[in-house]
Amino acid sequence: MARSSLTCVFIVNSVSTVDAAQTTGMLIAGMVARGHEVYMAGADHLSASPSDEILARAHRVVEAGVLTPGEDRVLAKGDLVVVRTNPARAAAGPTHSTALEFLSLAQQQGAVVINDPEGLRRASTKLYTNRIPAHLRPRTLVTRDPRAIRRFVEDNPGPSVLKPLVGTRGTDVFKVSGAEPNLNQIIEVLTRAGAAMVQDFVPEAVDGDVRILVLAGDVLRVDGQAALVRRVPSGNDFRSNVHVGAVAAPSEYDARLRELVASVAPILARDGLALCGLDVIGGKVVEINTFSAGGLQDANRFYCVDFTAPVLDFFEAEVARSRARRAS
Repeated sequence: MARSSLTCVFIVNSVSTVDAAQTTGMLIAGMVARGHEVYMAGADHLSASPSDEILARAHRVVEAGVLTPGEDRVLAKGDLVVVRTNPARAAAGPTHSTALEFLSLAQQQGAVVINDPEGLRRASTKLYTNRIPAHLRPRTLVTRDPRAIRRFVEDNPGPSVLKPLVGTRGTDVFKVSGAEPNLNQIIEVLTRAGAAMVQDFVPEAVDGDVRILVLAGDVLRVDGQAALVRRVPSGNDFRSNVHVGAVAAPSEYDARLRELVASVAPILARDGLALCGLDVIGGKVVEINTFSAGGLQDANRFYCVDFTAPVLDFFEAEVARSRARRAS
């Protein structure tokens, strides 16, 4: 059966920074290869017209690396809009809050938006992990109160991890103990712009974390193989972020991870967060990536399967379901 063509707009931080080798670039290339009309637009290039249409200053993707000049186009009924942004980058926070408002309106007007803007609004900070059962995440404090943070760290029999509530790529993430001489300065830096998150350090972090990609309430899987990647820290750095030197490696989807995904992925799906990444250490979810979870390239390479295809299938199916609802 011939595939029905659709219009797809990817909302990104910046059109100029999309890398063809990263997950967003792979999804864009896949949709183009399937014959769809694909556009990219920056999160700060959305607007509402006097007639209440939601517009995107969009560049059509002709082929990899070839874009047309940007032109305003309506995010119309039946269009697929894929949100692949990162609100933690630079000063993007206010821009992203506004973008989610625009996309929520576009959704009300009939566009199919993935992930759901309201779900993304709820998941805009790391506090979203508190929505999952407590036994599936490290003991956590979220506060802007320096005294409470210090008390947590000093009373903790083991190390603690301090991080900003909004952050990415391991930036400003610290492993400390109560004897840390610079604890006051670290707390001051982290709370300068708002609340910080403090967690028990999970000892298995020395072996790295596991990024698990989930789709529509379950692990992303092809022919029985789950899409997951272990990220192993390098040198003396405890962080598992590739951007600070961690190395990607294959991993086993064992019983503990299966049980975790069975508990957490349906919660994400109920919030309209279809495509996400769970960062897991020692059976505990330390972060949930809801905006632009990566890892497809490494997963494809490690397991010699195409994990991109079921994601694109899901995109197409969501538009088909939307069209069917409108026709009934």
